[in-house]
Amino acid sequence: MGLMSRALWHVNRSPLRWAVKTGVSTWHLGEKQERRRQAELLTVSAQEKAKAEDLNRDGYAVVTELMDPSILQAFADAGMKRLNDIGGLEAKQSSTWKKFWVRLLDAEMQNGQLSADNIFVRYAMQKSVVNVVSTALGEIPWLDYVLLSYSRYTGESLASSQLWHRDHDDVRVIKFFSYLTDVEDDADGPFTFLPKQSTDKFGYPLLESHFPDEQVFSKVPREDIKVMRAPRLSSFMVDTTRCLHMGSRMGPGHGRLLYTATFFSFPRMFPGTKNRPFFATPNTTAFEKLLLGL
Repeated sequence: MGLMSRALWHVNRSPLRWAVKTGVSTWHLGEKQERRRQAELLTVSAQEKAKAEDLNRDGYAVVTELMDPSILQAFADAGMKRLNDIGGLEAKQSSTWKKFWVRLLDAEMQNGQLSADNIFVRYAMQKSVVNVVSTALGEIPWLDYVLLSYSRYTGESLASSQLWHRDHDDVRVIKFFSYLTDVEDDADGPFTFLPKQSTDKFGYPLLESHFPDEQVFSKVPREDIKVMRAPRLSSFMVDTTRCLHMGSRMGPGHGRLLYTATFFSFPRMFPGTKNRPFFATPNTTAFEKLLLGL
């Protein structure tokens, strides 16, 4: 991590993050305004508005019923196809620092980018998903990346995202999750979080980023946690800047296939630190290019 990125990472964990975001936004004022204008043109249902309100009030929303059935089966089949080839895909990962994870989409990237036509990119661009996130943020968001990860038991001590943490990539980070395997008991490694109101009780420790259970529950009642046990194809959104969260605490012999799409409000807090994660095709619309930052 460079000096500037490291400094911004620390700033993002303090109230100064909003001032930095405002400053960065002034350099992209025209596109910022266009994203807000486009959001106002969306036709948003009452149900989608209610989910956006849940996100802003509580930091999370369950959105399973909003998924488009016309893409859902293709999405499910694509996930299982990659899981069945996990041995080959594991060898092609671009990052292996999370030993309990296997990244299943790295093999199909071209120069670190996924095609806008990829089923896992199209799944994130469903109308209902975009409507909820746009309404919550008040603008067309930036789809930062999509990830298909398989979590498995390693027998090692809990580390990184298995510990309680917030995401500090930006002032608002809305993650859209879908289970592709059943996650029905604790051994399946359910995504687990504290709603915004409970997370607020914990505060913002400035010298640490990941916390063990005993530290969190010394300030927050254990009964406040939300454990997302749910069958495959269940979907939910969490603002991971506002909600302490953890997951992938697998039991022996268990595995969890999880899809994640991460949305930011434009522009990114770390300008220039990442290549664009997607590339357009002849089928990519102007609206989709805006969503993908192309």
